[in-house]
Amino acid sequence: MKFASLFQPLKINSLMIPNRIISAPMNEALNDKRVRCGAGILIAGCGGVDLPNAWFDPGYLFAKAQIQNTRQWLNFMRQGGSAVSLEVMHMGGVGRGAHPDDVLWGSTDGVNAYGNRVKAMTPAEMDQTSAAFAQTCRDAKELGFDMVMLHFAHGWLPAQFLSPALNHRTDDYGGCLENRMKFPLAIIKAVREAVGPDYPVDLRISAKEWIDGGIDLNEVLIFLKQAEPYLDMVNVSAGQDMDKQGNIHMATSTLEPHGVNRQLARAIKQTLTIPVAVVGAILTPQEAASVIEEQDADLVVLGRALLADEDWIHKAEAGRDADIVPCLRCGSCMHWTTDRRDHGCSVNPAYMNGSWMSSECLPVKIRKQVVVIGGGPAGMKAALTADRRGHQVTLLEQNSSLGGALTIFNQEPHKLDLRRYRDYLIEQIAKSGVNVRLNTKATPELVKNLNPDHLILALGGKWAIPPIPGIERGLTPAQAYTNPIPNGKSVAILGGGAIGCELALKFAETGCPVALIEQGSELHRGENLLVGLALDEHLKRCENLKILRETCCLKVNSEHIVVEKTGVLMTIPADVLIICTGIEPLSEEADRFYGITCHTWKIGDVKRPGNIKAATLDGWMAGSQD
Repeated sequence: MKFASLFQPLKINSLMIPNRIISAPMNEALNDKRVRCGAGILIAGCGGVDLPNAWFDPGYLFAKAQIQNTRQWLNFMRQGGSAVSLEVMHMGGVGRGAHPDDVLWGSTDGVNAYGNRVKAMTPAEMDQTSAAFAQTCRDAKELGFDMVMLHFAHGWLPAQFLSPALNHRTDDYGGCLENRMKFPLAIIKAVREAVGPDYPVDLRISAKEWIDGGIDLNEVLIFLKQAEPYLDMVNVSAGQDMDKQGNIHMATSTLEPHGVNRQLARAIKQTLTIPVAVVGAILTPQEAASVIEEQDADLVVLGRALLADEDWIHKAEAGRDADIVPCLRCGSCMHWTTDRRDHGCSVNPAYMNGSWMSSECLPVKIRKQVVVIGGGPAGMKAALTADRRGHQVTLLEQNSSLGGALTIFNQEPHKLDLRRYRDYLIEQIAKSGVNVRLNTKATPELVKNLNPDHLILALGGKWAIPPIPGIERGLTPAQAYTNPIPNGKSVAILGGGAIGCELALKFAETGCPVALIEQGSELHRGENLLVGLALDEHLKRCENLKILRETCCLKVNSEHIVVEKTGVLMTIPADVLIICTGIEPLSEEADRFYGITCHTWKIGDVKRPGNIKAATLDGWMAGSQD
C-alpha cells in the first residue's frame, strides 16, 4: 500500500479505529459522501453543554425535545463505519447571546464584539459548568457516541481561562498558570468521573493562540501533562475562532506553509504518552503519511481537504493521490470570510449547493458534440464535466499548454495550492476522453466545421492598461511573475487589488523597495476576509513596502512615476513598474462565436472577471448540460 502508515489501526482507550485519519468537525452541508469518507473518526461539531448561551444554536442535544433528532444525526454519521466523536463545548464570553441583554459567562468582566456584557464567573458557576460538561459527555456516551472531544481550543470558554491574554482575573483563577488551569482541569476531571475509565476522551487545544500575550507552548505542555491522566488523546490545533486575526492561523491561507502545526504537535507528542492528533493544512496523502512516519503525531485531522474532495481518503487508500482534488485554502468554505455572500468551495461546487447539484456526473441519454474554447480553469472544468457525463468533447487552446492564467505561477511559493489545482486539472484532462487541440486558434469557421451541439466559450480576459502617459514600459502581472527582477530594484505597483498586494509582497520579501499605489481607500477589494487579513498581516511585516491609498498615477517616466494624493504631487522611484489594474473580458472576440449553435455559454473571465471559485462553478454548469 502506497500510504500504509495512514491505514494502520490504533486503539484509543477501549476504541479500536482502522486508520489514522480524523474528519474535523464540519457540520454544514453534511452529506452521505462526507460521512462515508472512510475516516477512522468523524467528529460531530458544536455540542454545546446544557447551559444558556453555551452555543449559538438554542437547545440541548440531549433534551427530550431534541434527543430524537440527535439520534438520527448520530445514525446518519455512523453509516460509513467511522467512529463518531462529539465535540463538547461552551463558547463563554466571545459568543452572541440569544438576547441582546443576555449576560455571558467568561473569565473576565467586559463587553464582547456583539455588545453582550460578559461577567467573570464565580466559583459556583464554574462548578455548574464543570457539571454541565460532565453531563453532556455522559449523555453522549449513553446515546451511543463512540467518544467525546472536549473543545479547549480556539478561544472558547476553557481557553479563556488558560490564556493570559484573555484571563485578567486577580483571584485564585487568574495570574499564574497554576491558577489559570484550575477550572479547565476541574472540567476534565468531572468528565472523566462521569464517563468512567473506559470511555475515550479527547481534548482539542490551541498550542499557539496567535494573539498578543497568548499562552506559550511551555505552559501548554505543563497543562497537558497535568490533564493527561484523565485523557486518552490530545488534538493539536492553533489560533482562535471569533478573533479573526487568530482565525487566519486556525484555518490558514496560502501565505502559510503546509503542515503548520506539525512542530507544535511533535513537542506535545514528546511530552505525553497518550496518542496525539494534529490538524492544520495537511493537504496531501504524502504530507499526512509523513506526519505519522516522522512521529510528529499519531493521527492526522483533515478539514477543508475533505470538503474539496469527499473521496480523499478512498483515493489515498487506493494509491490514486494524483486524482485527489486539491484544496486551495481560499477560505470560502467558512461563512464569515464572505459574510455569507459566497459561501462554498472553490474546487467542489457541490459544497453548499447540494440541494440542486450532485457531486456525481450522471450519464446523459444522448451523446452530443461539445466544443470548449479556452484551456484555463473554467474551460478545463467544463470539458471534464461534459466528458464525464458522456459527451464527445473537443477542447481548443491557442497556446502550447493548458492552464490559462494559472500558467504564470510556476515558481511562486505562495501559489503552491493553485499550481497543484492547475496540474490536477491538466492530469485529469490527459486521463479523460477529451480531444485536446493545443496551438489552435479558434475561429468561427473552424468551430462551425466541428458541428457542435454545445459551444462553451472560456476565452478569458486581457490585462487592463489605463491610459497614462508612458505606461507602455510597465509590466503586466503575467510578465512580472514570469520575468526575473533583480534584487534591490525599486518596484512600483499600480493597483492594490489581490494581485497587486501579492506582487507587492513577493518583491518586498525578496528585498526590493516597493511602492503599492491604490486609487481607492481599500486594498484587496473583492477578496474574502481570510485572504485579506492574511495579506494585511504579511504586508505589515515588510519594512521596505510603502502603501499609498487614494493615490492616482499621472505619468510614467523612465525611472520613476508621478502620483497625486489629495492634491499633492509626489515622485515615486520605479525601476520596474507593474500594472495591476484589473482584467477586461474578451467579450467582442467571444461574441463572434454566437450563432453557430443556440446552446452557447460564456464562462469564466470572458463572462465576468472573477476567481477560481466562479470559474469552477461556471465550468461545471456549462459542462453538465444534457
